[in-house]
Amino acid sequence: MRQVTWSIVVGCAWASAACAQSTDGRPAAPPPLDLAHGVGAALPADPLAARADSLVRAGRPWPATVLLAPTLRTPNGASAAVRLVGARAAAAWRGWNEVERILRDAPWLDSELEGEGRELLARAALERNLPAEDDARRALAAARTDPQRAVRLVLLARALDRANARDSAAASYAGAAARIAEAGDWLRLRAAGVTADSAARSALLARVTMEPARTRVAWTDAQARERAGDFAGAARSYRSVGAEPAALRVEALGARDDASRAAVAERIAAYLARGPQTADARVALDVLETLHATLTRDQELRVARAAADAGVTARALRGFQLAATAAAPMDPKDQLAYAGALVRSGRQQDAIRIYEQLESAKGALGGAAAYQHARMLLQSGRGAAARSALRAVASRSDAEDASAAALTLLADLQVDDGDLAGAARSLAELTRRFPTAEQAPLARLHGGLLAFGSDPRRSAAMLDSLVALHPSREEALPARYWAARALDGAGRRDDAMSRWRAIASGSPLTYYGVASARRLGGAVQLPPSGADTPTRIAAVDSAAQRIRVLRLLGMDVEASFEVEALFDRGDRNAAEAAAIAQTLIDVGFPARGLRLAVRALDRGAPMSRPLLRAAFPVLHADALVESSGTMGLDPALVAGLIRQESTWNPDAVSRAGARGLMQLMPSVGASIASGRGYPLWNPALLFDPDVSMQLGTRHLASSLNDRDDPTRALAAYNAGQSRVARWSRRPGASDPEQFAEWIPFVETRDYVRAVVRNRAVYSGLYASDWNASRAR
Repeated sequence: MRQVTWSIVVGCAWASAACAQSTDGRPAAPPPLDLAHGVGAALPADPLAARADSLVRAGRPWPATVLLAPTLRTPNGASAAVRLVGARAAAAWRGWNEVERILRDAPWLDSELEGEGRELLARAALERNLPAEDDARRALAAARTDPQRAVRLVLLARALDRANARDSAAASYAGAAARIAEAGDWLRLRAAGVTADSAARSALLARVTMEPARTRVAWTDAQARERAGDFAGAARSYRSVGAEPAALRVEALGARDDASRAAVAERIAAYLARGPQTADARVALDVLETLHATLTRDQELRVARAAADAGVTARALRGFQLAATAAAPMDPKDQLAYAGALVRSGRQQDAIRIYEQLESAKGALGGAAAYQHARMLLQSGRGAAARSALRAVASRSDAEDASAAALTLLADLQVDDGDLAGAARSLAELTRRFPTAEQAPLARLHGGLLAFGSDPRRSAAMLDSLVALHPSREEALPARYWAARALDGAGRRDDAMSRWRAIASGSPLTYYGVASARRLGGAVQLPPSGADTPTRIAAVDSAAQRIRVLRLLGMDVEASFEVEALFDRGDRNAAEAAAIAQTLIDVGFPARGLRLAVRALDRGAPMSRPLLRAAFPVLHADALVESSGTMGLDPALVAGLIRQESTWNPDAVSRAGARGLMQLMPSVGASIASGRGYPLWNPALLFDPDVSMQLGTRHLASSLNDRDDPTRALAAYNAGQSRVARWSRRPGASDPEQFAEWIPFVETRDYVRAVVRNRAVYSGLYASDWNASRAR
């Protein structure tokens, strides 16, 4: 009862206009709130707090934390203003435990600084999945302005929602919806999502009128039914929007006996057999595990196949093992998938036994097994046996794909062995026997590169034949570039220059366009003039304001829906792409803005400066110039690396666990931070742009021996120094461009070329800005 009463009071008493009525009895529209200037408390005069707060407001919370660290080592000895700003800074870099340490038990939380300390404590509790209701209530009670009350009412609603106090949460969300126009529809969706009564929920949903909130109505209805225990109704609603994995999940929640669990398990197995997308398959597999149902052999096979395709190795292995012990043998295709699961689980010898059994099979399957067997031998350190096995696979006449793959791998090993003549023969055999194979263009490229140093005329002819035979393949552009270099080496300078001019003008934003421009003695070709910022669009500006407000309210999921709606609009309308891309960058979603701009350029949109600057953005420019200068690095190189590592998304996390703009592993970050004397360490700091750039530039500089050419350092940053040392023994490795071409890892090769290209583009777009910044 106390919760409901509090919510009603909050919804009406904190601003009488919110519950006033018009002359015809309808609720009067409340005056709009101005959240544009934030809702932070005014600080008392305190020079140290003011300096730190200016850094926080400039988007540089970590330097603020460093500035305040000596004073906040013992928080009770610091002023209220310093403690509050220290907590603001920690919150900005996600140091929620630090927020708690700085603020908890401060005697002034409810009486000073407009309750902002309580608000930060409530946010910290929510972020750590701890009870936040008491702090949120106290923060609301201490608010002094209507914008503060509105923001904190949403905070209280979220705390109540988390505590499953749904009626009170619904009242608070609805009360906030009446005051915050930019988030009104989204807040009504949240209120509906915690409303069990279907009629009341329908009334709330009917008031949601704006896109993209309207597209979430059915989803919200499904989620509300799920929370209310109406699992059958939730499943119907989820299926109405094509969310089969979610429908299966709630059906599993409602399955109360063995028969119903078995029925859901069959639906899951049937769904997995249809080949869903990887993320959806993983959800369905997780749901299946919760059922603890006994599956038939056919179901186990369907599940195992889907798990293997989705990369859920343990489940694939279990399914194949159960099927393998049954009376009927598995067919060879399933056995091959089983062997792959064994490999991924570290059971190489068991996998080899299956591969050996399958090798005698005729056709593609037998060849695939033989090739995988050879790879297993190589990975287990049996190099000579692996090479012999690869030659045997290459000699098969019944498995073109496997034979071509074997010749490609064999040639690569021969290059490592220094047997360049043998590698050339293997590549020539591949192109002769399998001219249409997937690997044939790469084989021709590598064959031409092997001849580059000793016979440039022959190299040019081989590379030209690649372009003639495979003009649309990605290997055609490097072949054109290297053919020009070969002609230059053969004394045909004019022909080479002509070819480089064609590449530089026709493909200016590619690695080879940049390299060609450099060979011609110039920079990458960019639009020479025009405004750097796009024309504003009113509807886009309105969407941007909604996104900003939603993020201020902690409604990041809803903000992401607005972002995707903007992205889709820009993707459909090339004329608006530059404006929308820049808007997405400005509101804190740089990866989506960058992606939209790149898609527009790839589709042939005019290469304007606004579109290019969105495709190659710079954020946190002060930190970039500062960190790069400290380590003696070119900011264009650092910006180019960040674009490739994280697409400027400070929240990026790789599959391996690398974090932040420059994608550092937590262990690497902790080690470098310790060496730099950081006053504290928290892995969340890697999401802070200042920290990521400080530590990342130091990590990059440690590999950068040749400051004129970063190719090897970039390869080491991506793949490790030990691999770079091994690759440095490959042909032509003293030439950075040849070194890059002979990197055997496709990911690292593409990475190096992309960063080198990025550096040239960033230099052309921003060098004058950075020079001006350094001059100030």
